[in-house]
Amino acid sequence: MKRSSIQALKFLAVSLVLYVSVFFALTRIHFRGKPLIYRTGDYYQWKGGVAGIKFREWDPQAKWDAIVVGSSHAYRGYDPRVFATHGYRVFNLGSTAQTPLSTYAVLDHYVDSTRTKLVIFDLYENAFVEAGIESASDLTQNLSSNAAAAELAWNLHDLRGLNMFTLRLMNSKGPAMYGDPNYKGDGFSVKPDSLHEPVRYDIGRPLELDEAQTRWFGKCLDLCARRGIRVVLTTHFYPHQSDHERHAAFVAFVDSTIAHRGLHYFDFAYAHTLSDTDHFSDRNHMNEAGARIFNERLVDSLVTRGYLSGR
Repeated sequence: MKRSSIQALKFLAVSLVLYVSVFFALTRIHFRGKPLIYRTGDYYQWKGGVAGIKFREWDPQAKWDAIVVGSSHAYRGYDPRVFATHGYRVFNLGSTAQTPLSTYAVLDHYVDSTRTKLVIFDLYENAFVEAGIESASDLTQNLSSNAAAAELAWNLHDLRGLNMFTLRLMNSKGPAMYGDPNYKGDGFSVKPDSLHEPVRYDIGRPLELDEAQTRWFGKCLDLCARRGIRVVLTTHFYPHQSDHERHAAFVAFVDSTIAHRGLHYFDFAYAHTLSDTDHFSDRNHMNEAGARIFNERLVDSLVTRGYLSGR
């Protein structure tokens, strides 16, 4: 028995050394300007982009009237500059394809009642149907906290999470691999361009929510409740030509989830008169003009409902 345990430990030690050695080599050897590690798996996200910029900008000592979380709908839709014109300080911690699983790690390590009393949680149905690999990969490379990145990789319960975190450690001193020319500050990025021409929307797909993401959504809400942070749930303007029935199914899920929590859900998806072409930069993200109109509406709604104090 003792001999078997020793052999097992030796095997684990050798495996660990080999794993680290191979990983080190793959991150140091470049082919066509890119480390070889990125050719071993399509789930690896580059270091940099809007997430890299915002977490370098993040000041852990700063106080905010509200912090935004969510997917690209969040970081491209909620403009701190509009809030600032009304006297409110807002930071946007949304990130690419951010799922509730990823949001939990962000909330756990970056948001508490000493920094803010309000979280604005953008809800987009596509963030609830994915396993969260893209978001976890992006954030493990770009979060400023090793503890947050480790928690996220662990919560993924996928061996790819270990690879993502190992890549983070191996590339901790590496520079950003790309930027974001549309970054405006305080975590917000938006494109000024319009669609101009209509696009074809995929209508009629059933809404198949990922069970893990629905659980993590509840955990996010419970975490904020334990920390004494108010949460307001929002969905920003959608193009009118997008899938109304699919969104209605998502709204039903949200309503059932928050029914016993006493939370309010601002569903602005189709309650607007924006143009599908003039106010959107692609098939589901608002452009700068559309985002400005939405944020003015949101600020007014938050003040009216008492989430922000009138100024």
